[in-house]
Amino acid sequence: MNASTDPRVCGVAMSIALDSETKNIIDATLLRFVEEFYEFTERRERLSDKVVDYRRFWPNLAQLGVLSMPFTQEQGGLGGCALDIADAVTRLAKGLVLEPFVESAVIAGSVLATGAQAQARLGELIDGEVIDILLGGRVGSDDRLQLARHKGAYRLNGTLRVQQFAAQADFWLIAAQDTETGESIILRLAADTVDARVHSYRLLDGRSASDLHFSDVLVSESSLWLQGAAAELALLRANRLAATCLCADAVGIMEFLLSETAEYLRTRTQFGQPLSSFQALQHRYADMQIAYLESRAITRKLAVSLDTGTATEQRWLSFAASSVVERAAALVGHEAIQMHGGMGATDELVVSHCNSRLVVIERQLHGWCEANVELLE
Repeated sequence: MNASTDPRVCGVAMSIALDSETKNIIDATLLRFVEEFYEFTERRERLSDKVVDYRRFWPNLAQLGVLSMPFTQEQGGLGGCALDIADAVTRLAKGLVLEPFVESAVIAGSVLATGAQAQARLGELIDGEVIDILLGGRVGSDDRLQLARHKGAYRLNGTLRVQQFAAQADFWLIAAQDTETGESIILRLAADTVDARVHSYRLLDGRSASDLHFSDVLVSESSLWLQGAAAELALLRANRLAATCLCADAVGIMEFLLSETAEYLRTRTQFGQPLSSFQALQHRYADMQIAYLESRAITRKLAVSLDTGTATEQRWLSFAASSVVERAAALVGHEAIQMHGGMGATDELVVSHCNSRLVVIERQLHGWCEANVELLE
């Protein structure tokens, strides 16, 4: 049965939610990490460097046990369900974290955990020794990488665009399609051994991304990680987690913007009155609050469905959450800037940085909506 039409849960065993005590400890740890390492002025100075070190606090995340969150105890992790992961992403969102926690530990980690050599490789990721990044296989992307077998090797051709943190990765999990059989193939390769042309740049929010071009690139057959139905299920799970984490990241940023905006309206005065006393601004702030609450609710429902829902439910909720959060992020980000006035758009204020992250997330979620628009028919 094709993974996209399988009515059962998405090919993985249901994860068990963390107990409340463990969850509280993790929440406190994540908030402490943001407070200690992501003070806004220091983050801004970090981004002003010509070359940004996106791995600066990767060892700290490992030491705190954050990188082990997406994995079961049998795999050496903390365990927990998709909702626990989404909540962790929401906590980290306040700091606009630059390390690839979602891209490596969550998305690539979910693929890494399903391979035959998973147990041997996951420890390196959990301990912060390596960064794995999944390239290709994204829902809502036109990127296609073709693979052909050639004398005991694989030949890769194609272009992958806007692959986040590809330049910082130690290992690439490359998703491609076999030109002969049409089946999905996932390879795992050391990034510095692949003869691909890489063009790297920064996104609007300061994070790293790359365009990669493969032209008759030969790689060993020993790099095979997953193929066929197993690869399709792994990519499906990775895409569901990606959509959930994008929404959770946006929810965390919106929550922070609401707090910042409320404080500004309470303390800023005009005509001898605090801005919070003006009814028009109260109504606009209420719209922001409603958009945030709607986004939070549907994001949590999507996260829960990854462990308890059918593939059909997950697909519908992925579309619905992406659509709701995309619109809400645009509203909350723009309104926060408007209420802060002209200085809200300046680089010196955290509001503009939050909005930049939301704009990047909006674009990614838009791809999800376009890819699943047939659900409305």
